[in-house]
Order: sequence, then C-alpha cells, then structure tokens
Amino acid sequence: MAEELSVLPSWQDGEIKNTIIKFVADVKNPKNINFVEAKDRIAVFDNDGTLWTEKPCYFQESFIRYSQHQPNCSEKAEKGATSLTVEELIPMDGQVKEGMTVDEYKAEARNFLTTSKHERFDRPYVELTFKPMIELLDYLRQNDFQVYISSGGGIDFIRSFAEDAYSVPPQNVIGSAILTKFELREGKPVLVRINELVKPMNDKKGKPVGIERYIGKRPIMAVGNSDGDLQMLQYTDDHQGHDLMMLVHHDDPDREYQYDEGAECALTEADVRGWSVISMKNDFIKVFGWE
Repeated sequence: MAEELSVLPSWQDGEIKNTIIKFVADVKNPKNINFVEAKDRIAVFDNDGTLWTEKPCYFQESFIRYSQHQPNCSEKAEKGATSLTVEELIPMDGQVKEGMTVDEYKAEARNFLTTSKHERFDRPYVELTFKPMIELLDYLRQNDFQVYISSGGGIDFIRSFAEDAYSVPPQNVIGSAILTKFELREGKPVLVRINELVKPMNDKKGKPVGIERYIGKRPIMAVGNSDGDLQMLQYTDDHQGHDLMMLVHHDDPDREYQYDEGAECALTEADVRGWSVISMKNDFIKVFGWE
C-alpha cells in the first residue's frame, strides 16, 4: 500500500494516473500480452510546455534577448510584439551565437537559466519544471524505460541543463541543431558553432526524422503539448504493439497559464484517436516543486 501511495505523488488519483500506472505495469510484465522488452521501452518527451513552462515565450528566446540586452518577453508583449516561433528562434540563435564553441554556449545558457528569473514567477528559469512530469520521468526509468527528450528547441540549449533538471543525459536529448566545425584554438580542440541549420529542424514533421536519426527505434510512449508534437505522437501511435500517447493541456491560469493556441490540431487528434489529455488543473496536485 505504501508503495502504491509513493507512485506519482504529485498526480491526482484518477483516469490519467491510472492509465500511466497500468501501461507501465502491462509492458513490464512478461506474462502480459502487452509485454515489451526493456530494450524497446522507449519514451520521448517534448520539452517546452511539456516538461517546463513555455510562456510568455520560449526560454531560449529569453536567453537570446538577455544576451543581446533586449527587453524581456513580457515587455516585448506589452509593445504588441509576438513571441518567436521555433522556425524563427533557431536561426536567430545560430546568428547571435555564431563563432562560440559548443562548450562556451552551454556554459552561458546554463548560467542564464540558473541565475536569471522568470518575470512572473520570480524564480530561476531552471526551477520552472513541472514536478509531476519529473516524477513521471523518474517512474519510467525505475521501470527500465529509456527516456529521451525530443524538442523543437536548440539541442545545445537543452543539453546545458537537462541532466541536472530531468536526469536526462546529453546523449538522450534530440533537438534542432546548428552546424559545428572542428578547430584548434590555442592548441585546444573545440567544436565551433556555424550560422547554418541542420535540416530538418526537430519540430513537427522533423520530430520523427530526429527520432529515427538519434534513436533508430520507434518509441512506445510519446508526450507533448502542442501541434509541434503532433507528428511525433502520430509516429508513436503507429507502433506495432502497446503504446501510450499523451498531451499536456495548459488549463490552469492560476498556477501556470491557460491556452489552446498552437495546440488545436493536436487536441482534436487526441479526441479522435483516444490519446490521453493531461489537465494541469485537474491532474496535477502541484505544478512546480517549490509550491
């Protein structure tokens, strides 16, 4: 009984929590018709809006604006400007940070995320991870899942913090990438960022491409929150065997944010295909670990 109570403690008891627990129990039980060998228990998660907050703009945009001494995203919105899309963000990141080594970029990103604070919550950006989702990542790993992040955001940006924040090592992070080149700088071998994109970007139709490129197997579980994750969910849903697709729905304006914009197609598809929709308002006992 105590063990049952300790499973996903920041999740409300109900359909979504039960679905997760049953799915995991089924795929790890050799006597169950839905058993999946540990080597094939692969789960992929989006990052922005799925594992941490993505408002008032992607935190990678906040990082770029900070490094360019530009107004933050809330001040930008007050002037009527919209946040950058992934398609706009990654090329800008490549341009602004061209010539930096990968290690320099990661160090700068990590410093920003741990020292700069979110304008609404007044907490370092790295503390804006969703506690229930962290518990889910841990729960899956405890049951021999290989957990990957597949994000439209920059791969170097996410790798700068993912191991500390999510216990996801760099080699398990898939993201949009900037080309690099090898150089010797003062006799030291380094990789230098070039202002050129690796195509396709790891968003929308590019996500299944990235999964095949980096993992080489189709996942049995995929979790996202927006239309940018739709193709990843569709790709996973076509897995030959037991699988689970989930969408995080932002419907809690008091503790986080409320919006459907940018997720309309994914929510419609979830309804048609019977994917699980996680209500932040109803399924999360806590949103953030510091609450």
